[in-house]
Amino acid sequence: MPRKARLSPAASFFHVMARGIEGRDIFATDEDRERFLGLLSTGLARTGYACYAWALMRNHYHLVLRSSDVHLSALMRPLNAAYAQGFSKAHSRTGYLFQGRYKSVVTQDQGYVEQLVRYVHANPLRVGVCKTLTDLANYRWTGHAVLMGTREAAFQDTWPVLRRFGRTVADGRKGYAEFIAEAVNQSSESLSVLRKGNTDRDGRTPGSYVIGDPEFVRSVIAKERENRLRIARHQLERLSIEDLAAKFAAAAGITPEDLLRRARGNYRAAARKVFAYVCCREYGFTIVDVARYLGHTHSPMSLAVRQGGQLWASPDFAEVQMALRP
Repeated sequence: MPRKARLSPAASFFHVMARGIEGRDIFATDEDRERFLGLLSTGLARTGYACYAWALMRNHYHLVLRSSDVHLSALMRPLNAAYAQGFSKAHSRTGYLFQGRYKSVVTQDQGYVEQLVRYVHANPLRVGVCKTLTDLANYRWTGHAVLMGTREAAFQDTWPVLRRFGRTVADGRKGYAEFIAEAVNQSSESLSVLRKGNTDRDGRTPGSYVIGDPEFVRSVIAKERENRLRIARHQLERLSIEDLAAKFAAAAGITPEDLLRRARGNYRAAARKVFAYVCCREYGFTIVDVARYLGHTHSPMSLAVRQGGQLWASPDFAEVQMALRP
């Protein structure tokens, strides 16, 4: 039976989990945990994903991620593969480390994200690794201490979480701490809603789950189906990104080399952003392809694509639109 395709809609939230094979430990030492977090940090920067919550337990881990337009597998496959290889080398072992593929849950951002952050960060309390909230606020291996300001993790996005609980960092931490405190006596069964109701008609478990209201679930599945069936325009027209750069530059009255030069506050800077938008949204190149071509990193390029979309309809680029019209 072929594996079910994973759902990976852009700008969505994921709860990702991976467990050791046969329940075995995947973190034997603090050095293992540091190595995993280093790999995660590198992967987040490469793919443009944001990490809202995380917990490294003895034999499994949890992540709460906000996606970019890159498929989730581009982050998770290299992460698990590199970590497993390093773990095996460090501990002189052979064989599989993880129990099958990682599990992923797509969730709607309507109260579910806060619940997932709390569920993930309260793990050490539920299993008794931490006895009190004070212990948890100083525990090294979840993102809770980072949100509380007692530890640092450069890869973790804190303000997008804290602003859900207050208008300032201080108020956000206070509101978040109160929200977490409610989890002290919360049983894992109370969060079963996060997992139920997502099996196929034949009873098989899908490649990933979706959490949200019925309309959200239907829209995620429909968009994924559409994305799998869509053929990128650059493939249909057999254009490389270099070909498109030449075509775009000619229509915009600049040279392809101008697109490669970083600038601010002028027409060339605007054209560079519009080019990024056209590559991703009109021709179907991935943001990684565009960032690599323009010599930029993923996160700033994501912003450039959004800004380019706003500029695309301006009179300055009317001739470009005409030239690139299908």
